[in-house]
Amino acid sequence: MQQHRRKFMTAAAASLAAGYVGTGLAQPANVGRICNGFPPGSSADAVSRLLAVKLGALGKPYIVENRLAPDNIRTSAPDGQSMLVTPDAIMIVYPHVYKSLTYDPVKDFRPVTTLCSVPLAFAVGPMVPASVKTLTEFAQWCKANPQSASFGTSGAGTTLHVTGVMFARASTIDLQHVPYRGANLAAQDAAAGQIAACVGVLTDVLPLVQGGKLRLVGISSPARSRYVSATPTFREQGFKEIEMVAWFGSFLPARTPDARVAEIHAATVEAFRQPDVAESLAVLGMEPMTMSSQEFAATLKSDIERWGGVVKQLNYAAVD
Repeated sequence: MQQHRRKFMTAAAASLAAGYVGTGLAQPANVGRICNGFPPGSSADAVSRLLAVKLGALGKPYIVENRLAPDNIRTSAPDGQSMLVTPDAIMIVYPHVYKSLTYDPVKDFRPVTTLCSVPLAFAVGPMVPASVKTLTEFAQWCKANPQSASFGTSGAGTTLHVTGVMFARASTIDLQHVPYRGANLAAQDAAAGQIAACVGVLTDVLPLVQGGKLRLVGISSPARSRYVSATPTFREQGFKEIEMVAWFGSFLPARTPDARVAEIHAATVEAFRQPDVAESLAVLGMEPMTMSSQEFAATLKSDIERWGGVVKQLNYAAVD
Protein backbone atom coordinates (compact mmCIF):
# COMPACT_ATOMS: atom_id res chain seq x y z
CA MET A 1 0.00 0.00 0.00
CA GLN A 2 2.90 2.35 0.70
CA GLN A 3 4.06 2.07 -2.92
CA HIS A 4 0.52 2.78 -4.13
CA ARG A 5 0.39 5.83 -1.84
CA ARG A 6 3.57 7.24 -3.37
CA LYS A 7 2.22 6.66 -6.86
CA PHE A 8 -1.06 8.37 -5.98
CA MET A 9 0.61 11.41 -4.46
CA THR A 10 2.97 11.74 -7.42
CA ALA A 11 0.16 11.41 -9.94
CA ALA A 12 -2.06 13.86 -8.08
CA ALA A 13 0.63 16.48 -7.91
CA ALA A 14 1.52 16.04 -11.56
CA SER A 15 -2.09 16.33 -12.60
CA LEU A 16 -2.43 19.81 -11.14
CA ALA A 17 -1.60 22.91 -13.13
CA ALA A 18 1.93 22.94 -11.77
CA GLY A 19 2.88 25.85 -14.00
CA TYR A 20 0.71 28.11 -11.87
CA VAL A 21 1.93 26.89 -8.47
CA GLY A 22 4.91 28.63 -6.91
CA THR A 23 6.22 29.94 -10.24
CA GLY A 24 5.05 33.53 -10.07
CA LEU A 25 2.94 33.07 -13.22
CA ALA A 26 -0.47 34.72 -13.29
CA GLN A 27 -3.38 32.45 -12.51
CA PRO A 28 -5.86 32.17 -15.42
CA ALA A 29 -9.22 33.78 -14.73
CA ASN A 30 -11.11 30.48 -15.13
CA VAL A 31 -8.90 28.56 -12.69
CA GLY A 32 -9.98 28.52 -9.05
CA ARG A 33 -7.86 27.81 -6.00
CA ILE A 34 -8.12 25.47 -3.06
CA CYS A 35 -6.31 26.63 0.10
CA ASN A 36 -5.54 24.18 2.89
CA GLY A 37 -2.90 25.86 5.06
CA PHE A 38 -0.78 22.73 5.55
CA PRO A 39 2.53 21.63 4.00
CA PRO A 40 2.83 19.40 0.92
CA GLY A 41 2.61 15.73 1.85
CA SER A 42 0.17 16.34 4.71
CA SER A 43 -3.26 14.71 4.80
CA ALA A 44 -4.98 18.07 4.13
CA ASP A 45 -2.75 18.60 1.12
CA ALA A 46 -3.49 15.10 -0.20
CA VAL A 47 -7.26 15.61 0.06
CA SER A 48 -7.00 19.06 -1.54
CA ARG A 49 -5.04 17.71 -4.48
CA LEU A 50 -7.42 14.82 -5.00
CA LEU A 51 -10.36 17.24 -5.05
CA ALA A 52 -8.55 19.56 -7.48
CA VAL A 53 -7.78 16.69 -9.83
CA LYS A 54 -11.35 15.37 -9.82
CA LEU A 55 -12.99 18.79 -10.23
CA GLY A 56 -10.56 19.51 -13.08
CA ALA A 57 -11.67 16.30 -14.80
CA LEU A 58 -15.26 17.57 -14.53
CA GLY A 59 -14.30 20.84 -16.21
CA LYS A 60 -13.91 22.95 -13.05
CA PRO A 61 -10.14 23.47 -12.74
CA TYR A 62 -8.61 24.40 -9.39
CA ILE A 63 -5.03 24.68 -8.18
CA VAL A 64 -3.87 23.98 -4.63
CA GLU A 65 -2.23 26.61 -2.43
CA ASN A 66 -0.50 25.63 0.83
CA ARG A 67 -0.97 28.90 2.62
CA LEU A 68 -2.76 30.42 5.61
CA ALA A 69 -6.17 29.14 4.73
CA PRO A 70 -9.20 30.40 6.73
CA ASP A 71 -8.31 34.10 6.59
CA ASN A 72 -7.30 33.81 2.96
CA ILE A 73 -10.68 32.38 1.97
CA ARG A 74 -12.71 34.51 4.40
CA THR A 75 -11.61 37.67 2.61
CA SER A 76 -11.82 36.26 -0.93
CA ALA A 77 -14.45 37.22 -3.48
CA PRO A 78 -17.62 35.15 -2.98
CA ASP A 79 -17.60 33.85 -6.56
CA GLY A 80 -16.77 30.19 -5.97
CA GLN A 81 -13.23 30.61 -7.29
CA SER A 82 -11.65 30.32 -3.84
CA MET A 83 -12.30 27.28 -1.66
CA LEU A 84 -11.06 26.14 1.74
CA VAL A 85 -10.33 22.46 2.37
CA THR A 86 -9.56 21.80 6.01
CA PRO A 87 -9.48 19.18 8.72
CA ASP A 88 -12.19 19.66 11.31
CA ALA A 89 -9.95 21.04 14.07
CA ILE A 90 -9.52 24.41 12.37
CA MET A 91 -13.26 24.96 12.55
CA ILE A 92 -14.45 23.11 15.65
CA VAL A 93 -11.58 23.23 18.19
CA TYR A 94 -9.63 26.41 17.40
CA PRO A 95 -12.55 28.68 18.42
CA HIS A 96 -12.27 27.25 21.95
CA VAL A 97 -8.50 27.30 22.38
CA TYR A 98 -7.37 30.53 20.68
CA LYS A 99 -8.31 33.87 22.21
CA SER A 100 -7.91 36.00 19.11
CA LEU A 101 -9.03 34.05 16.05
CA THR A 102 -9.55 36.36 13.10
CA TYR A 103 -12.30 34.21 11.63
CA ASP A 104 -15.64 32.82 12.76
CA PRO A 105 -16.22 29.27 11.44
CA VAL A 106 -19.99 29.78 11.23
CA LYS A 107 -20.38 33.42 10.19
CA ASP A 108 -17.45 33.72 7.76
CA PHE A 109 -17.98 30.60 5.61
CA ARG A 110 -20.53 28.63 3.61
CA PRO A 111 -20.13 24.89 4.30
CA VAL A 112 -20.16 22.92 1.04
CA THR A 113 -19.73 19.29 2.12
CA THR A 114 -17.59 16.95 4.10
CA LEU A 115 -15.21 15.06 1.81
CA CYS A 116 -13.87 12.14 3.79
CA SER A 117 -13.35 10.76 7.27
CA VAL A 118 -10.36 9.21 9.00
CA PRO A 119 -9.63 8.02 12.55
CA LEU A 120 -6.93 9.51 14.73
CA ALA A 121 -3.95 7.28 15.43
CA PHE A 122 -1.58 7.16 18.40
CA ALA A 123 1.86 5.87 17.38
CA VAL A 124 5.19 5.43 19.13
CA GLY A 125 8.68 5.44 17.68
CA PRO A 126 12.06 3.83 18.41
CA MET A 127 12.58 5.92 21.56
CA VAL A 128 9.97 3.65 23.13
CA PRO A 129 10.97 -0.01 23.73
CA ALA A 130 9.47 -2.60 21.37
CA SER A 131 7.85 -4.28 24.36
CA VAL A 132 5.40 -1.36 24.59
CA LYS A 133 2.41 -2.41 22.51
CA THR A 134 -0.62 -0.76 24.17
CA LEU A 135 -1.69 2.66 25.41
CA THR A 136 -1.50 1.50 29.02
CA GLU A 137 2.03 0.18 28.53
CA PHE A 138 3.02 3.49 26.96
CA ALA A 139 1.59 5.35 29.96
CA GLN A 140 3.62 3.10 32.27
CA TRP A 141 6.75 3.79 30.25
CA CYS A 142 6.08 7.53 30.47
CA LYS A 143 5.82 7.33 34.26
CA ALA A 144 9.16 5.49 34.37
CA ASN A 145 10.77 7.88 31.87
CA PRO A 146 9.20 11.32 32.51
CA GLN A 147 12.07 13.19 30.84
CA SER A 148 11.28 11.41 27.54
CA ALA A 149 7.48 11.44 27.75
CA SER A 150 6.50 13.49 24.71
CA PHE A 151 4.16 13.50 21.73
CA GLY A 152 3.95 15.56 18.57
CA THR A 153 0.97 16.79 16.56
CA SER A 154 0.15 19.24 13.80
CA GLY A 155 -0.11 22.09 16.30
CA ALA A 156 -1.50 23.45 19.55
CA GLY A 157 -5.26 23.43 19.84
CA THR A 158 -5.93 20.74 17.24
CA THR A 159 -8.12 17.70 17.86
CA LEU A 160 -4.84 15.75 17.78
CA HIS A 161 -3.37 17.86 20.58
CA VAL A 162 -6.55 17.70 22.67
CA THR A 163 -6.67 13.92 22.16
CA GLY A 164 -3.15 13.62 23.53
CA VAL A 165 -4.11 15.78 26.52
CA MET A 166 -7.22 13.64 27.13
CA PHE A 167 -5.06 10.49 27.10
CA ALA A 168 -2.49 12.03 29.46
CA ARG A 169 -5.18 13.17 31.91
CA ALA A 170 -6.90 9.79 31.85
CA SER A 171 -3.56 8.03 32.39
CA THR A 172 -2.41 10.49 35.08
CA ILE A 173 0.87 11.15 33.29
CA ASP A 174 2.77 14.27 32.29
CA LEU A 175 3.14 14.22 28.52
CA GLN A 176 4.97 17.08 26.87
CA HIS A 177 3.36 18.35 23.69
CA VAL A 178 5.60 19.25 20.74
CA PRO A 179 3.74 21.19 18.00
CA TYR A 180 4.66 20.90 14.32
CA ARG A 181 3.35 22.59 11.17
CA GLY A 182 1.97 19.25 9.96
CA ALA A 183 1.19 15.90 11.61
CA ASN A 184 3.32 14.17 8.98
CA LEU A 185 6.31 16.16 10.26
CA ALA A 186 5.57 15.05 13.82
CA ALA A 187 5.33 11.45 12.62
CA GLN A 188 8.70 11.75 10.91
CA ASP A 189 10.35 13.03 14.09
CA ALA A 190 8.77 10.24 16.13
CA ALA A 191 10.09 7.73 13.59
CA ALA A 192 13.54 9.32 13.89
CA GLY A 193 13.52 9.01 17.67
CA GLN A 194 13.37 12.77 18.30
CA ILE A 195 10.09 12.46 20.26
CA ALA A 196 8.49 9.44 21.87
CA ALA A 197 5.12 9.42 20.13
CA CYS A 198 2.76 11.27 17.84
CA VAL A 199 -0.95 11.68 17.36
CA GLY A 200 -2.11 12.16 13.79
CA VAL A 201 -4.87 11.19 11.46
CA LEU A 202 -4.20 7.67 10.21
CA THR A 203 -3.10 9.07 6.85
CA ASP A 204 -0.10 10.81 8.38
CA VAL A 205 1.32 7.82 10.21
CA LEU A 206 0.31 4.91 7.97
CA PRO A 207 3.35 4.92 5.63
CA LEU A 208 5.76 4.93 8.57
CA VAL A 209 3.79 2.18 10.31
CA GLN A 210 3.86 0.09 7.15
CA GLY A 211 7.59 0.73 6.85
CA GLY A 212 8.19 -0.50 10.40
CA LYS A 213 9.38 2.89 11.68
CA LEU A 214 6.36 3.59 13.89
CA ARG A 215 4.14 1.29 15.95
CA LEU A 216 0.43 1.95 16.37
CA VAL A 217 -0.84 1.54 19.92
CA GLY A 218 -4.35 2.98 19.56
CA ILE A 219 -6.98 4.20 17.10
CA SER A 220 -9.81 6.64 17.88
CA SER A 221 -12.68 5.28 15.78
CA PRO A 222 -15.68 3.49 17.36
CA ALA A 223 -14.60 0.27 15.64
CA ARG A 224 -11.22 -0.91 14.43
CA SER A 225 -10.04 0.47 11.10
CA ARG A 226 -10.00 -1.99 8.22
CA TYR A 227 -6.60 -0.59 7.27
CA VAL A 228 -4.98 -1.46 10.62
CA SER A 229 -7.33 -4.11 11.94
CA ALA A 230 -4.81 -5.46 14.46
CA THR A 231 -4.73 -2.13 16.33
CA PRO A 232 -7.32 -1.87 19.13
CA THR A 233 -9.38 1.26 19.62
CA PHE A 234 -8.98 3.65 22.56
CA ARG A 235 -12.35 2.40 23.85
CA GLU A 236 -11.21 -1.23 23.75
CA GLN A 237 -8.25 -0.24 25.90
CA GLY A 238 -10.36 1.46 28.55
CA PHE A 239 -10.34 5.05 27.22
CA LYS A 240 -14.01 5.23 26.28
CA GLU A 241 -14.06 9.05 26.33
CA ILE A 242 -11.57 9.15 23.43
CA GLU A 243 -13.75 8.14 20.52
CA MET A 244 -13.93 10.22 17.36
CA VAL A 245 -13.46 10.23 13.61
CA ALA A 246 -11.96 13.30 12.00
CA TRP A 247 -13.51 14.82 8.89
CA PHE A 248 -12.14 16.96 6.10
CA GLY A 249 -14.54 19.47 4.59
CA SER A 250 -14.81 22.18 1.96
CA PHE A 251 -15.97 25.75 2.54
CA LEU A 252 -16.63 28.92 0.51
CA PRO A 253 -16.70 32.58 1.61
CA ALA A 254 -19.81 33.56 3.57
CA ARG A 255 -21.45 35.71 0.88
CA THR A 256 -21.21 33.09 -1.88
CA PRO A 257 -24.65 32.91 -3.58
CA ASP A 258 -26.80 29.83 -2.97
CA ALA A 259 -26.71 28.87 -6.64
CA ARG A 260 -22.90 28.88 -6.71
CA VAL A 261 -22.72 26.83 -3.49
CA ALA A 262 -25.17 24.32 -4.95
CA GLU A 263 -23.18 24.09 -8.19
CA ILE A 264 -19.89 23.41 -6.42
CA HIS A 265 -21.56 21.02 -3.99
CA ALA A 266 -23.01 18.97 -6.85
CA ALA A 267 -19.64 18.77 -8.63
CA THR A 268 -17.80 17.85 -5.43
CA VAL A 269 -20.26 15.13 -4.44
CA GLU A 270 -20.20 13.70 -7.96
CA ALA A 271 -16.40 13.64 -7.87
CA PHE A 272 -16.12 12.02 -4.44
CA ARG A 273 -18.67 9.33 -5.22
CA GLN A 274 -16.58 7.93 -8.05
CA PRO A 275 -15.05 4.49 -7.36
CA ASP A 276 -11.52 5.63 -8.15
CA VAL A 277 -11.77 8.32 -5.46
CA ALA A 278 -12.65 5.66 -2.88
CA GLU A 279 -9.63 3.70 -4.07
CA SER A 280 -7.35 6.74 -3.79
CA LEU A 281 -8.66 7.55 -0.31
CA ALA A 282 -8.18 3.94 0.76
CA VAL A 283 -4.48 4.31 -0.01
CA LEU A 284 -4.51 7.14 2.55
CA GLY A 285 -6.50 5.19 5.15
CA MET A 286 -9.56 7.40 4.55
CA GLU A 287 -13.21 6.79 3.70
CA PRO A 288 -15.26 9.05 1.38
CA MET A 289 -18.00 10.94 3.24
CA THR A 290 -20.23 13.54 1.62
CA MET A 291 -23.43 15.19 2.81
CA SER A 292 -25.73 18.05 1.90
CA SER A 293 -24.62 21.58 2.67
CA GLN A 294 -27.44 21.84 5.22
CA GLU A 295 -26.34 18.63 6.95
CA PHE A 296 -22.76 19.84 6.98
CA ALA A 297 -23.76 23.16 8.53
CA ALA A 298 -25.63 21.29 11.28
CA THR A 299 -22.67 18.93 11.82
CA LEU A 300 -20.32 21.89 12.08
CA LYS A 301 -22.40 23.59 14.79
CA SER A 302 -22.86 20.32 16.68
CA ASP A 303 -19.13 19.55 16.62
CA ILE A 304 -18.24 23.10 17.74
CA GLU A 305 -20.54 22.66 20.74
CA ARG A 306 -19.19 19.19 21.55
CA TRP A 307 -15.55 20.23 21.48
CA GLY A 308 -16.31 23.31 23.52
CA GLY A 309 -17.46 20.96 26.27
CA VAL A 310 -14.37 18.79 25.94
CA VAL A 311 -11.98 21.75 26.11
CA LYS A 312 -13.84 23.22 29.10
CA GLN A 313 -13.74 19.90 30.92
CA LEU A 314 -9.98 19.68 30.42
CA ASN A 315 -9.48 23.24 31.73
CA TYR A 316 -7.37 23.85 28.65
CA ALA A 317 -5.60 27.19 28.84
CA ALA A 318 -6.50 29.31 25.83
CA VAL A 319 -3.58 30.74 23.86
CA ASP A 320 -3.21 33.94 21.84
